[in-house]
Amino acid sequence: MRELVVAVPGEVPAAVSFFAGEADPVVVIAGAEVATALARTVAGLAPPVSGQVLVGDRDVTALPPGARQIGYVPRGGALLPHLTVRQNIEYLVWRQESVHEIVRGWASTLIYQLELGPVLEQRPHEITAQQRMRGALARAVVSMPEALVLERPDPAVCGPLDDLLARIELPVFAAPATAIFGDRQAAPEGARTVAVTP
Repeated sequence: MRELVVAVPGEVPAAVSFFAGEADPVVVIAGAEVATALARTVAGLAPPVSGQVLVGDRDVTALPPGARQIGYVPRGGALLPHLTVRQNIEYLVWRQESVHEIVRGWASTLIYQLELGPVLEQRPHEITAQQRMRGALARAVVSMPEALVLERPDPAVCGPLDDLLARIELPVFAAPATAIFGDRQAAPEGARTVAVTP
């Protein structure tokens, strides 16, 4: 991201600039409302006040969420309540006919790695908060995005974030750059931190 400024309801606009590489995640240190505003802006769900969202060398600032190649995991997971866990995971890839079988195989791998097999046919309200977060993470990475944006989940509910991320063994060619938005407790071991400025 290059000098991204976002509007935060009831607060001064927040600014941040960082590059997320593939090796270690970047943790953007911010309060809950600012973290949500930044994550939504990077994912394409809200426009920035100014600045650019770059994925690799591509400026995706004006692109809709589906065209950005960014996987997004909101704080509570935000699984669609009327769909099963399996349908939520496969939701974004149904339109990718050309790679449907590859993605279906990758989805099966994620389901195994995140231990979601026993709850695949259940709806979000029937599973635990930790299982919902794992389902949301699977949905975010199943399409092999170039970047992954996570809002820090409550560790008391979902467990440590680095434990959750460590469950996924991504192929080298598919490992996304990862940005985590939250407070200092969001930082997995070895992560680089970046502060938000008003």
